[in-house]
Amino acid sequence: MINLIRCDDRLIHGQCMTRLVQHYFIKHIIVIDEFTATNSTMKYVVEKIAMPGMKNDVYTVEEAIDPIREAIADKVGTMIVFRFPTIARILFEQIEELPKSLMIGPVQKRDNTMTVQDGTYLTAQEIADLDVLDTKGIEIFFQVVPDMKRIEYKDFKNKMK
Repeated sequence: MINLIRCDDRLIHGQCMTRLVQHYFIKHIIVIDEFTATNSTMKYVVEKIAMPGMKNDVYTVEEAIDPIREAIADKVGTMIVFRFPTIARILFEQIEELPKSLMIGPVQKRDNTMTVQDGTYLTAQEIADLDVLDTKGIEIFFQVVPDMKRIEYKDFKNKMK
């Protein structure tokens, strides 16, 4: 079962990840990242840093589709994590059975990005991708960890007007 779909450009990292894993009862993490999945050293490191009793798998977007479908059908609490919102649009378009919720954590500042909150910055294309998901009824929210302030995507969009 998919317990959390998260956009976070840090992928798997320290205390934040520990809090998410505990809060959402995660035992399996599916990391979707082209660079990490195609770099044998990085892939090995990410797979081996799994916390005790957990499993991390790393895939490209294309490779991830079948394992995600398997995770939807099983009883293991799973988190899907990737770096940028464009991946979310692709996943939701290709896998209709996904839970209709997307948590966006930190996304690095880049050229031509808009500030959502400290540590979360989006390009116009990423906002357009999220607009597509929003119109499909996907709940989108920004939150670093479960006990921190949550910003709804609709509220962010209203402030942009």
